[in-house]
Amino acid sequence: MSNLLLLTGVIGLVYLSIGLSSPLMSLYLQELGASFQQISLILTTYSATVLLSNYAWGRISDRLGRRKPLLVLGLAGLALAYWLLGRAPSANLAWPVRVLEGVAAAAYLTPSLALMGDLLAGTGQRGRRMGIYRGSASMMFAVGAFFGGSIADRSSISTVLLVCAGVYILAALCALFVADVKPALAASPTPNAESTPQPAAPAEKSMPWIFLLGAVLWTAAHGAGASMWPNYMVYLGYTKTITTRLWSLAALVEFPSMAVAGVASDALGRAPILFAGGAFATVVHIGYVTLAAVVPALLIIQVIRGFAFGSFTTTGMTFAAEWGSQQRRGRNSGAYNAANGMGGLIGTFLGGTIVQILGFQSLYTVCALLAGGSAVAFLLLRRQQKREEVAELVEAVR
Repeated sequence: MSNLLLLTGVIGLVYLSIGLSSPLMSLYLQELGASFQQISLILTTYSATVLLSNYAWGRISDRLGRRKPLLVLGLAGLALAYWLLGRAPSANLAWPVRVLEGVAAAAYLTPSLALMGDLLAGTGQRGRRMGIYRGSASMMFAVGAFFGGSIADRSSISTVLLVCAGVYILAALCALFVADVKPALAASPTPNAESTPQPAAPAEKSMPWIFLLGAVLWTAAHGAGASMWPNYMVYLGYTKTITTRLWSLAALVEFPSMAVAGVASDALGRAPILFAGGAFATVVHIGYVTLAAVVPALLIIQVIRGFAFGSFTTTGMTFAAEWGSQQRRGRNSGAYNAANGMGGLIGTFLGGTIVQILGFQSLYTVCALLAGGSAVAFLLLRRQQKREEVAELVEAVR
C-alpha cells in the first residue's frame, strides 16, 4: 500500500508540472521566435524521442529486474531539462533540450507503468485502482493548468518552467523511497471474484496490434489538437489565463471520469470503455470546429474532453499493465507507450503543419477523423476478444 501511495504522490507531482507547462509550451516556443511549422517540428522531435526511448527503457527495466533506478533517473533528467528550457534564449536552443526531456520522460513513464502492473498483478478491480492512480494525476494537472497561465501573465512562461524544474526535483526525491517488487512476488493474474475475466495473456504473448493501432490513432488526434489548442484559443481572442483554465476544467473532469472508467472497465471489459474514449474524442474535435467561439458551448466541450481522455487513458494503462507476466511487463508497457509516442509524433507533426497551410478548423476536422478511427479500432478489438473467448470455451468443452 505504501508503494502505491508513493507512486501516486510521484505521478501527482509529475502531472502538476505537466499541467503548469504543457498548455503554455507552444506559446513559449512562439515567444522564442518559432513559426507554427517550427513549433510543429520541435514538438515532433520530442515525440519521436519519446517513441524511440519508451521500448528501450522498458527492455532495460526487464533486464535489470528493477524499475526504481530508472524512475529516479528520468525524474532527475526532467528537472535538468526544464531548468535549461526556462533559460533558453531561442527556439533553436530549446530544441535539443526538448530531446533531453523526451529521453527523461520515457525513462519515467514506461518503468512507472510496469511497476504499477507489478503491484497490481493478482489483485482484483485493477481498473478501479488504476483509475484512482491516474485520476489523481489529472487532478494535479488541473491545479497546475489553473495557476500556470496566471503565473505566466504576471511574470513569464520562463518562470513557470523553472517552477516545473523544482517540482521534478521534489518528485525525484520522493521516488527514492519507492521499493521495487521482487520477481518472486509477482505472479500472473489469478481469477478473483472482484475482477472481470480478461483474455488470456501468456507471459510471452505480444500485445494485440489492433489495440496498439487504436492507441496510435487516439493519441495522434489528441496530440495534433492539443499542440495547437492554446494558439487556437488565443487566435479566438481568449487570454492565457482563460486558455489554461479551460484546459484545467477538462483535467478536473478527468479525475472522476477516470475513476468511473476504471470501475466500468472492470465490469464491462476494457474494449467497450476504450471505444467510448474514441467516440467522445470525436465529438470533442467536431465541437472545436463548430462551437469553440461560443463560451458556454466550449465549457461543455471541455467537460466531454475530460471524459474522453479519462476513458482512454485509464483503460489503456490498465490493459497494458495487466498484459503478460512481470518478466515481460516492461516491454509491454514500452510497446504501449511507444504506440502513444507514435501517435504523438504523427499528431504534433500534423498540428502546426496543417494550421500553417490550411488553418485551425482543418486541423480539428482531421483530429475528428483520427479519433473516429480509434473508436473503430477498439470496436474491432472487442470483436477479436469475443472470438477468442468463444474459441477458448469450445476448447474447454472438448
